Amino acid sequence: MITDKRKTLGVFMNKADLNFQNTVQRVTRQRAREMGYDIFYFFTVGYRESANFYDEQEKGMFAFTPIEKLDGVLVTPDTYDMPGFRDALFDMLERRATCPVVCVRDRLSKFDSFYTDEDKALRPLMRHLLEEHGFRKICFLAGYKEHPDSNARLACYLDEMEKHGVPLPANAVYHGSMWSRGIDKAYEYFYSDPANWPEAVVCANDYMAHALIEEVNKHGYNVPKDTVITGFDDIAASKRSVPSLTTVGQDYTKMVGRAMDLLHERIQQKEKGIVEYEYQHRGISGALEIRESCGCATRPDAAQLSDEVHRLEQENRNMGQREVSQTYFAIELNSADSYAEVHETIFRKLEDVPTIRDFYLCLFRDEKGFAGSITPQAQLVSAIRDREDGGMPMTCFDRDYLLPACAERPDEPQAFYIHLLHQRHNTYGYTVIQFNGDATPSQFYLHWNIIVSIALRNLDYQGKLKALYEERRRSSITDALTGLNNRRGLTEQVEPIWQDMCRQGRTVCFVSMDLDNLKPINDTFGHKGGDEALRTIAEGIRAAAPENATAARIGGDEYLIFIPDCDEDDAAAFQGRFAAYLAEHNQHSRFPVGASVGTWVVRLEEGLTLDHCVNESDASLYKAKHMRHAELEAHARSFGGKRRTYGQE
Repeated sequence: MITDKRKTLGVFMNKADLNFQNTVQRVTRQRAREMGYDIFYFFTVGYRESANFYDEQEKGMFAFTPIEKLDGVLVTPDTYDMPGFRDALFDMLERRATCPVVCVRDRLSKFDSFYTDEDKALRPLMRHLLEEHGFRKICFLAGYKEHPDSNARLACYLDEMEKHGVPLPANAVYHGSMWSRGIDKAYEYFYSDPANWPEAVVCANDYMAHALIEEVNKHGYNVPKDTVITGFDDIAASKRSVPSLTTVGQDYTKMVGRAMDLLHERIQQKEKGIVEYEYQHRGISGALEIRESCGCATRPDAAQLSDEVHRLEQENRNMGQREVSQTYFAIELNSADSYAEVHETIFRKLEDVPTIRDFYLCLFRDEKGFAGSITPQAQLVSAIRDREDGGMPMTCFDRDYLLPACAERPDEPQAFYIHLLHQRHNTYGYTVIQFNGDATPSQFYLHWNIIVSIALRNLDYQGKLKALYEERRRSSITDALTGLNNRRGLTEQVEPIWQDMCRQGRTVCFVSMDLDNLKPINDTFGHKGGDEALRTIAEGIRAAAPENATAARIGGDEYLIFIPDCDEDDAAAFQGRFAAYLAEHNQHSRFPVGASVGTWVVRLEEGLTLDHCVNESDASLYKAKHMRHAELEAHARSFGGKRRTYGQE
């Protein structure tokens, strides 16, 4: 729903529910409302160590995004920690972006950028440990080796150790994941040798610090009594954890606010024709937060601890309820047999997700229907607006506009979250979600979208299986040469209605026919000529038979046609139309095609069988063939007692 009525910003980030990402969302949504922008969040979900098909397909977001239609872009490059994602993101921006781009928490970008001044941020913490505590055995838990911010913090650690004349311990540096994964190995590296037991471990971020504290506690030791552990980032959990975490805070609110101000300024400059300017790269100071994990702060009082316990208990209850809701959502949605059932289930289960205001499901289309890959066209399959059922509009639109006009709110800037829906090698479409108020996606946002994508895959597979079954069924009841039914096909179509027709006493006609002189045609013109003659009879039947007739090639050169509600006059009319078709055909054919035709008209009655009627029709054909052979013999005698051979004058 990118229109000319309101400018549109795009925000790119990976993972929705972490501290930094939440701050980015909160500040950008607030400032976009103030500035009068619509804003789209193009979310991916991927983890550096997972290395699976799902994460790799998330990279499709960069090709999908209609970046040429955006008026401004804000990017969080360092959230893309999966190999190749950052490069793919910047490749897309450099090749396709015609609007201003501002990066947040990134020091290496060629675009405008705001970031924490990593050369200064860690130094107050290191000096606190070295000078005020007098520690000498200080280790550093870094992130993965390619992480630029971790590397900058590691460089500060090494520099401060050198400036203070403190030699590095044997187990000075371990490279972790910037997350809790693999923290047991980090513990073994730092603490397995009592001779090198660290007085303090400085972690490159809070997530690893909290995980390491838990690991130390699990082995029966205490922080800060037995060892000091510090972090970096000052996430919300660091204030309320036990022990609370000594860390370095990054002023993300200020960082993102200044980035939005600069992006707005760049957009205004572009409107004035100013497209060349010197990029700004601004570092923002960090703030040392001294708490319990270094032993320099007291524990909260009982009232504070009680409030925190109650908060955590409520959070756990809410999480448990969401997990139950997600489980039943998955069960119900994955049993859906149609897109209508998918829509109905999503609308019904939305009551368990009170933070969602609007929900739109868009699927990619091509000329054959739903495509299963990113295409220029999309179709709005499910719409929920203001938590009211908007039904299944099935509106087709240019997917570069992301949503059709029905989702527009002319008097209110909107903030939409977009996530691609894919499984293995197929990308089915995307969801567009708008949250209530200042709510942001929880960790269940990913789960919700994965459940929807699995349901779409199931429907896709069901459709393909049904199509395959129908193809096999059709091939089993269809004559491959002529495209008519075979005997089984005719039986399958007539038998279901036979008893009702008998009870109603309907008058029907059975037509049996066979091709004349198939062997001479084959002998003279080859089997291709014979096939041509057989197809000619089939085309004649199609041209002459009424729409309600069922026609079949029942073997060799024999055909059977069943015509409901057909009396003697109708049967004669059919024969006339068929004869006229052959006569017209033979005027332009390299050889004449003829057929013997027998009809049997009968008023049906209970107890009469289909086989009996077919046998009577065959008997009428034999009479017709006898008469036709007699005619041909008489015709041959008129030419001197010899039949002409095909191709002779």
